[in-house]
Amino acid sequence: MHDGELWQVFLENGQPVSGRGAIDDDFTHSDSLVMGNAHVWMWRKTSQGADILLQKRALTKKTSPGFYHISAAGHINVDESPIEAALRETKEELGIAISPSQLYLVHVTRSTRHLQSLLYVYTYQLSGNEAFSFDDGEVELVEWLFIDRFYDMTRKPQDHNLIDQGQAYFDPLIAAIKRHTA
Repeated sequence: MHDGELWQVFLENGQPVSGRGAIDDDFTHSDSLVMGNAHVWMWRKTSQGADILLQKRALTKKTSPGFYHISAAGHINVDESPIEAALRETKEELGIAISPSQLYLVHVTRSTRHLQSLLYVYTYQLSGNEAFSFDDGEVELVEWLFIDRFYDMTRKPQDHNLIDQGQAYFDPLIAAIKRHTA
């Protein structure tokens, strides 16, 4: 979160409340506020199937420093759509511009870690030759990981320093990527 950033407030049914935003602490201290997050999982085709791009969070992050996580992700700002947030976060965290027409919505789910958080989960295919930059200080590094290895990691995330989103989150993600490589 950047200073002064207001996150979009959503109703329990997932509808954004037009013009209503709140700061991080407001969501932390109120179970009645629902926030939205855009998650973009980058992947590339390989001769074995697919690789998925994991980011390692910077050690200066307030939550889960040094953990492996989504390729690019962040909160949806006030009056911003989930797709706009996905584009912004990818540019901020990885230094690359992506096309909204090539985002694939896997699913929208509640976070198992924070039930007041809606997660818009997308995949995006890259060539694998992109030059990433980490100018905003949120990402320490990124790593390509074979999709079957990633699947194994999701079974015991704590053993792999992976932020656990739960199987109901990870399984459709992995299935969507595998479907696009079949």
